[in-house]
Amino acid sequence: MARNLITAVDVGTSTVTTVVAECVREPEQVKLVGIGISPAGGVRRGMVVDVEEAAAAIRRSVEQARRSAGVPIRSVWLAVDGAHISVSSSRGVVAVSRADQEISPEDVRRALAAAETFIPKNQNREILHMIPRDFKVDQEAGVKEPVGMHGLRLEVDALIIECSAPYLKNLFKSAEAAGLKVDDYVFSPLASAEAVLTKRQKELGVVLLDIGGGATSFIVFEEGSPIHAGVIPIGGNHITGDIAIGFRANVDIAERMKVGHGTCLVADLPKRDTIRLSEVVPEVEEEEVYSRRQLAEIIEARLQDLFELLHKELRKINRARLLPAGVVLVGGSSLFPGLVTLTKREVGLPAEAGIPQGFLPKIDQERNPSLTAALGVIRWADARTRHSASRWAQYGLVHLRTHPWLRWLKSLLP
Repeated sequence: MARNLITAVDVGTSTVTTVVAECVREPEQVKLVGIGISPAGGVRRGMVVDVEEAAAAIRRSVEQARRSAGVPIRSVWLAVDGAHISVSSSRGVVAVSRADQEISPEDVRRALAAAETFIPKNQNREILHMIPRDFKVDQEAGVKEPVGMHGLRLEVDALIIECSAPYLKNLFKSAEAAGLKVDDYVFSPLASAEAVLTKRQKELGVVLLDIGGGATSFIVFEEGSPIHAGVIPIGGNHITGDIAIGFRANVDIAERMKVGHGTCLVADLPKRDTIRLSEVVPEVEEEEVYSRRQLAEIIEARLQDLFELLHKELRKINRARLLPAGVVLVGGSSLFPGLVTLTKREVGLPAEAGIPQGFLPKIDQERNPSLTAALGVIRWADARTRHSASRWAQYGLVHLRTHPWLRWLKSLLP
């Protein structure tokens, strides 16, 4: 019997992560068979700026995963992220088609297609996902699953996630230059949510915050569905830059200071706590001394900016301080000591580190914080290939690239 192997690649600003997994049906589980992590190249602030360098970085990461998995890798699923992501809403209304007025999956697809026609045309933008947030059957609002209900009129409120079309083309070109076929793609936080969030968290209301190197992306769930998402243009690399400026040190030393000695709770440090340069860079004999408290102040200040922007995003949807399941932190820059405590204080919500669940062997998040998105892509891809994804995916319109007839339909309208 052929093994159901899926390969996911997350091309970030700092690292390229590849995960190969076998998805087993009975019992249902995901077995990790290969992992590859290599330094990124040709990517700046989430955008591909050099296809050849990006392709070389992807090739290195995939080759590591191939060697550890012991299987050839010919096609991949991609995580998509970056400051170019934009989010909007759209509504579509259709008449129920059946004579007995029972709503069918086809009616839902038509409603979503109608919503898609109201999205402004822009050749430089590509729709990543179109996700139903809510349905309205006649005068009954707040419907989550309309199929099987009876009514004359079906209305959908959809969340639209778009990205830069040139970015997507360059990402595809980089993967193809690395000798890979692209099966499909998914917005990174949407994938990460599949790896770390529980069904209960999604029902209660939760925001997943993915702090990467070049930017921070987020997605908000309530009553089981995504209701908002976006990207905040602050990431771990900005903190490194702040440290380099603050201490007049080169970027490499600043990065080592951040990773090895950084914390984001200034109040927990004594005023005279210091870091010797030789502790940061053992091969250097200079006796230059840095203030650890000042380091924490720099990190905390930039993270406060990040949380203020997140708070503004939550206010847009009237959910500031109103998500019972709080904030779940993931991403390569999410492991600062004290970050959970700072998040609780600044956002005014419960907070916790996101731990991938249901993978064998168990993931050590502290050692592999950059794996979350790729692991989520594996889950997303498995659900899509089995046609049993979350309820908003079952209608086949979450991902519009695979439905060219929608493009044709839209072209007929003024």
